[in-house]
Amino acid sequence: MSRFRRLVPLLVVGPVLLSAGCTTVAGHASPADEPTAAARTTTPETPPTPAVPSPTDEQTPTDTQFPADTTDDGGPPQPGAEADPAGRMHVSGIRISSNGGSTRLVIDLSSHGVPAWTARYTEASGPGGGPVEIEGTAFLRVALQTGADPGNEGQNDTRISPGPVAEAKTTGTFEGSEEVLIGMRDGETPFRAFALTDPGRIVVDVRAAG
Repeated sequence: MSRFRRLVPLLVVGPVLLSAGCTTVAGHASPADEPTAAARTTTPETPPTPAVPSPTDEQTPTDTQFPADTTDDGGPPQPGAEADPAGRMHVSGIRISSNGGSTRLVIDLSSHGVPAWTARYTEASGPGGGPVEIEGTAFLRVALQTGADPGNEGQNDTRISPGPVAEAKTTGTFEGSEEVLIGMRDGETPFRAFALTDPGRIVVDVRAAG
């Protein structure tokens, strides 16, 4: 009988130990281990700001005080994406647009690249020095070393109204140089010029005097 009594406490203690062992094995995460709402929230990415498109040669300057003066300008030859046949490059047209305060002239070439070129104020004469009838009181000469074959040059004459430019015209070729003469209404007017390729173009911006 005494032996039976000594076994009873052991039977009681056994379930307690088993219960304690189960608690340890379960390994439930405490609330502190759970990710908080702030940690789970992601901030959406800000979309990139679209780039502002650059002006094209079809647009006249919106700021009539763009940097310009009356000094000579020019540039070296620039190749285009494709090679141009020898002797076939020439002026193919003159396009003009105005916004009241300035005028843009685009001298189009029949090429991908552009030749060496200069822009400067001179007398009203052609490539060979002969006189040229053109409206204006001062004359901006754009000379392009196209190397065009004689008779392959363009023939263009454009009169403009209103604006600082009175007339622009091709004046022929001489020793590989093809020229465009631009007549100004109010004397030597500030201008800027630059070249573009593919297709080849010379762009001239003329700012109204004053």
